[in-house]
Amino acid sequence: MSSTPDAPAVADPNTVAANQQALNTTAGQQSQVGSMTSQVTPTGSLTYNQTGTSSDGTPLYTATTALSAPQQQLLDTLQGTQKIAGQQGQNLISGANYGGQQPSDVIGNATSGLVKDAMAKQVAYLDPYFSQQTSQLDTQLRNQGLLPGQPGYDNAMRAVQNNQGNTVTGFEAQMEPQMYQQAYQNYMTPAALGGTLANLGAPSNPTFQNTPQLNIQPANLIGATANAQQAAEASYQDQLKQSQSMMSGLFGVPTALLGGWAQSGGLSSLLGAAAL
Repeated sequence: MSSTPDAPAVADPNTVAANQQALNTTAGQQSQVGSMTSQVTPTGSLTYNQTGTSSDGTPLYTATTALSAPQQQLLDTLQGTQKIAGQQGQNLISGANYGGQQPSDVIGNATSGLVKDAMAKQVAYLDPYFSQQTSQLDTQLRNQGLLPGQPGYDNAMRAVQNNQGNTVTGFEAQMEPQMYQQAYQNYMTPAALGGTLANLGAPSNPTFQNTPQLNIQPANLIGATANAQQAAEASYQDQLKQSQSMMSGLFGVPTALLGGWAQSGGLSSLLGAAAL
């Protein structure tokens, strides 16, 4: 005799999810490894190597970029130039002694600082002209019989000197703004040039490879459980149908046998014997 099959047990969602996650993890790792193709070009190479594992056992990889020999030489030259530029920029700014004095004291004005020095150089070219003018006047006055200490000589000489002084004063008034601007530029030149050299010597940001990402999909716990339960239920229904079919066949055998025996007179004989 065949027994009725037991109803299917509810699928364990944790077991189903763990199995599904293991499959997803394996597929994701294989996809990543298949995507990390090493490359070799005329200018360099890119290689991938497994360098460890994470705490959960996921493989960890390192991408290594190497330049060809000529390209490496160019990079070394560039970096050496940048290093020199950065050092020279530092030297310029250090030599300018920024912060050691007030900028106004360094730049100065008509009587101090860089402005005074610049104006003194501009005025100096007038000195030969003034000396020649004074010498010529001295000769002229002496030829006229006038000597130093005499009113005529002293007045004439004083007039020339006053004129020369006025010329210098006017020249300085005209030139002071220009000399101030020049002094300011001279003061700021080390900072500007030093900053430019420092920028040339600034380190470059590292360039990283876009390594293929490890994409592991989380297990669909609800879907996986539903699918497993559906499969178990379908199997149960198949077993139940088979059991019912078998039982139907077994109960049909006595009916068929009894019907044949009655038709052959067995039933009448049995009834007659009972009557006696």
